[in-house]
Amino acid sequence: MSFPFSAVVGMEDAKRALECAVTNPRIHTVLIRGGTGTAKTVLARSCSDICSKHLVNCPLNVTDEQLFGGLDIEKTLKTGRPEMQPGLLSRAHNNILYIDDVNLMDRAMLSGILDCVLNGTVRVERGPISASYPCDTVLIATMNPEDSDLSEHMLDRFDLCAYIPPMEEKERRLVLTRNEEYLTDPKSFLEKFSSEQEAVAKRIDRAAKILPLVTISDELSAVISELCVKVGAEGLRGDLAMLNCAETLAALNGRDEVFKKDIEEAAVLCLPHRRSYDQPPPEQPPEEPPEQQEEEEPPQDEPPEQPPEQQDDRDPPEENNEDDADQDLPDPPELPDLEEMMFEIGREFRVIDYLDKNERLPARTKTRKGRRAMARSADGTGRYARYRTPDGKTHDIAFDATIRAAAPYQRVRESENVSIVIEPQDIREKVRERRSGCTLLFLVDASGSLGVRKRMSTVKGAILSMLRDSYVKRDRIGLMAFRRDSADMILPPTKSVEYSYKRLEELPTGGKTPLGEALVRVDEYMTSYARCHVGERCFVILVTDGRANVPLRQGADANDEVQKMAEDISIPHVGWIVVDAGMGFPHFDNAQKLAQKLGAKYFKLEDLDADRFAEGVKSAIES
Repeated sequence: MSFPFSAVVGMEDAKRALECAVTNPRIHTVLIRGGTGTAKTVLARSCSDICSKHLVNCPLNVTDEQLFGGLDIEKTLKTGRPEMQPGLLSRAHNNILYIDDVNLMDRAMLSGILDCVLNGTVRVERGPISASYPCDTVLIATMNPEDSDLSEHMLDRFDLCAYIPPMEEKERRLVLTRNEEYLTDPKSFLEKFSSEQEAVAKRIDRAAKILPLVTISDELSAVISELCVKVGAEGLRGDLAMLNCAETLAALNGRDEVFKKDIEEAAVLCLPHRRSYDQPPPEQPPEEPPEQQEEEEPPQDEPPEQPPEQQDDRDPPEENNEDDADQDLPDPPELPDLEEMMFEIGREFRVIDYLDKNERLPARTKTRKGRRAMARSADGTGRYARYRTPDGKTHDIAFDATIRAAAPYQRVRESENVSIVIEPQDIREKVRERRSGCTLLFLVDASGSLGVRKRMSTVKGAILSMLRDSYVKRDRIGLMAFRRDSADMILPPTKSVEYSYKRLEELPTGGKTPLGEALVRVDEYMTSYARCHVGERCFVILVTDGRANVPLRQGADANDEVQKMAEDISIPHVGWIVVDAGMGFPHFDNAQKLAQKLGAKYFKLEDLDADRFAEGVKSAIES
């Protein structure tokens, strides 16, 4: 007895998405994203009450044979011929397939499920079995993005995606009231909402009949394509999903023609999870005129501020001020002799997945647990992912695969009063996998150049956002900063985000930029670290504008020296990520060139913000 669909409080976007999915057979997949305890599962399970379909649950620990199908051992033993046993997906035919915490499912298995759901057919090629069966179903999945996220490719394969916003106080009180009523007397509670349930079911049934008659104008079709282009949606899945969703919304509203408001509602369900973070930001004028920039930069020989009386007494020539402004615009001076500056941590934000998504560690390893990549386990722990023929003796036998390998040959083997005869060539070994964590060493530029226009405050906010994201994924986090004439280890790799926050907050800014010294120091440290942590994924995240002014060799050009060093740096099993902290106008490409020489991924600081296009769809519609 599930909680009534119409009694679920709020979550209007998710409700519309589910109504569209059970109405239109061309909508195959729906994803509901929200924080923990937001009733995602309750809403998804209640979906079967508003249509004539049953809900088939797919557990995360399901095996390939259980899910897709495989050898029917009992029939094969009796007949001596390979016989197929359909998997769980056969029960989802003409019903609803539900996966909770879909982001925690094995990526290869999830990709196979999506292929079957979108194609409407399950094809089984496993051992001696080669068969297929229909799978006309709707996939409803839920996930908590704070735990781990899906890749852009996986997200794109979900036709609709609904985000569950935080509830207001009034809605929270209503949830408590309805939950208490449901737990006290479920039967009376269901009767209370029976009329609303019937109204929703009739609305969906009527919409299914209207849907084949719905039309859309060429002008609104062009709007769909324009919106998909503006948010940077790759491929045509977004266009097709918006068209199907808009037509379904029109049918649910009792109309046979798509209106502009249908397009707007469809955009909310079809585009946010498809927006591209590689799109260039809109052009903006310089943050401040040159004259204002010159005024904000602290003078070299005077205190930062003076009383108005003293300023009035000073009468610097106007010509000298203009010359200084022209010279300082492209290259703000660094002031190594000034007193250290301390900047507060700026705005935090939701971070994109800046590491390789769904990468599998190739080596057999005993790496510590985490939530990043899939690592093959060597200690008998982890999820039973697949099987293989063992190389020598094994202590982790895959009994199911072993029996399947032996079953077709039982009629020709001497049984000697045993049910099944297993020979050495039938033995199969389990291959176990578990998610592993990473070690992320942040190499941060804390020189005076990041103090101009308070850039360090923004940098600290970005770093803290990345630190929190890494903490969720069970990564180890280290912090090394370089300024004046040295690079210092501020925080050795640790899992404590609170300690990381404290050390980041206390990080001073000022002095010159010894980028070359920083590269030497991190090369030595991470080479030793990687040798001591075999099989663990390690990354150096260099946060800098890429401009150095402290050479290692006296008289050398610091920037040229850094670029040449970057070409020679190669730390085994350690990847590089360069985050360009240069902001405003003009913008130099030193950090981008450095990333190319290091073979690193390159991001601008603002590109790490996963919500920077949050208003993109709305503004595009209104424009």
